[in-house]
Amino acid sequence: MGYQLWTSPVTGYRRRGTRLADFREGFGNTIKAQAIFEPLQSCPFDAYALEMYDHLETREFDIAGVKRSANEPVIGYVRREKLTSGLVGDHVEVITHHDYVNESISIDPLLTLLRDRTFVFVGVENQIVGILTLADLNKPLVRVYFFGLISLLEIHMSFWISRQYPDEAWVELLPTERVELAQKTQYERKRRGQHLGLADCLQFSDKRDLVVKDDHLRQILELESKTKSRACLSDVESLRNTLAHSQYDLVQGGTWSSLIDLVHRVMKIIASSDHSVERHAAAMAGNCIGALW
Repeated sequence: MGYQLWTSPVTGYRRRGTRLADFREGFGNTIKAQAIFEPLQSCPFDAYALEMYDHLETREFDIAGVKRSANEPVIGYVRREKLTSGLVGDHVEVITHHDYVNESISIDPLLTLLRDRTFVFVGVENQIVGILTLADLNKPLVRVYFFGLISLLEIHMSFWISRQYPDEAWVELLPTERVELAQKTQYERKRRGQHLGLADCLQFSDKRDLVVKDDHLRQILELESKTKSRACLSDVESLRNTLAHSQYDLVQGGTWSSLIDLVHRVMKIIASSDHSVERHAAAMAGNCIGALW
């Protein structure tokens, strides 16, 4: 893969829509809380706590709003686990400005908020109307965003592997069966009219191994030691496979905080590579002949 995808090989100009910032602006900023939150169900302030506990348990709700009457705004919230005696009003917790977000908040700041908490309330025109939990991050829009980030990372990895190992010199660094698998993939893609370089036909794990082995590539991507780099990229591969196979629970026995940290790590790696792509392209660019208006 050449610079043609990202930059002009003549001027070093970075093409629009190819940076991480472009991806986040054009896609990430369009995924807002309003697209993935759920309506907040509320309990009457003067209802019996145990009765509301049963209703919430039946619906598998852990959190509910509290209203004094059906037509009034939410005045607080209750946790199902605490509805063990008395009235709902005895267990109301105050909703502070730290507990809710506007419906227009986009996915990136939302991920940061949800890293250290299990839910946030969603406000529309200064009224609490919804709730957004970690489970909502399993929804298709968020999955597509995660997968897009990982795909962008993989493009960067392929690019630098091709640059660091010209003329497919990386072939000597991988087991024979891995190279043969890439060759088979290349042949099959060619039969379908897709002419790809051999490096583009490597599996994610092969690209990971080549990046991890090379000190310069790890430096470009701001990866740490070989051990930490392998662990990080292996986690990325696991998330990629989970997304690709449409498994319902993205964390699969792990934690959401770890997954969100991993997504932020992917962004940092891509941002570092972005910077290096532009510097390298500018250094390699030839002089423009003549002037264009």
